[in-house]
Amino acid sequence: MIFEGSEKKVELVVSDHLPPLRSFGKNFWEEVVEKAEAKILSSISSEACDAYLLSESSLFVWDTYFTMITCGRTTLINAVGAFSEHVGRDNIQSLIFERKNEYFPRHQKTDFYEDARQLNKIFPGKAFRFGQADDHHLFIYHLGKDYAPSADDCTLEILMYDLQGGGKEVFACENQAVDSIREKAGVHAIFEGFKVDDFAFDPCGYSLNALNGKDYYTIHVTPEEQGSYVSFETNYNLAGGIENTLNRVLEVFQPNAFDVIVFRPKNQTWQDHAVTVAGYNKKTTVKQALQCGYDVSYTYHYKKVEDIQGAVPLEDF
Repeated sequence: MIFEGSEKKVELVVSDHLPPLRSFGKNFWEEVVEKAEAKILSSISSEACDAYLLSESSLFVWDTYFTMITCGRTTLINAVGAFSEHVGRDNIQSLIFERKNEYFPRHQKTDFYEDARQLNKIFPGKAFRFGQADDHHLFIYHLGKDYAPSADDCTLEILMYDLQGGGKEVFACENQAVDSIREKAGVHAIFEGFKVDDFAFDPCGYSLNALNGKDYYTIHVTPEEQGSYVSFETNYNLAGGIENTLNRVLEVFQPNAFDVIVFRPKNQTWQDHAVTVAGYNKKTTVKQALQCGYDVSYTYHYKKVEDIQGAVPLEDF
């Protein structure tokens, strides 16, 4: 079985002259999600945010901005276009679109360059590649105008590949129940005090959204033997650095390789790109200041392979 876990992501900020985005209601967000060819499965709320668990990843809605993440063969750009038509592009203050290199790009309906061209027709912007084209890399497109994020507007993404050990065993079992995954992996307790909404897919796969006030974390697991992948993302407790959170997440999933992406407001003192993890080598480090108000750090880490490996049989030719 093949499923593309690598995700597309958009964070979009609107003018505070608009009604609160949360007031748009679930029916509106269902229509936006359907434009990306996904569905809302369930939702939870805090006093500051509504979190929707999707058939392909997650949607988080605050009053003046939202974050939407989709995997598989979704068309996230179409959802962005539908939202912009509804609110008017002049009311969009910031837009950042990310797309990670895929395991199976031939199965995608578009590539990043097509997505960027489509966005550029609505929101003239700038595009970057973080990392080498023939290795792990990340594409980012952002709206080409100045934006000043709040001082605490930080985000950590940990993208993990080729799960091993206990992490692989817990999530790769077919028809795994949510309670069993929670008990064995401890994913619902990575941070304390969060309300959790999670879902185990049939025959395999797992998604989790967690909220505490304006803070969130989200996890998406694609455990298929060909192309196992996990994404973790949070905006919580990053002022003191990312090392503790990074080590906790890696302990759960035990990947052979992982990427770390950190967004921080410009001109903050930070050394997240210098973090090292025991047992892993760092291959790529990229740091870029963006016009949209953020410094972005991207690093790629991997375990050195000592053993001779066999070829992988292919079934999707």
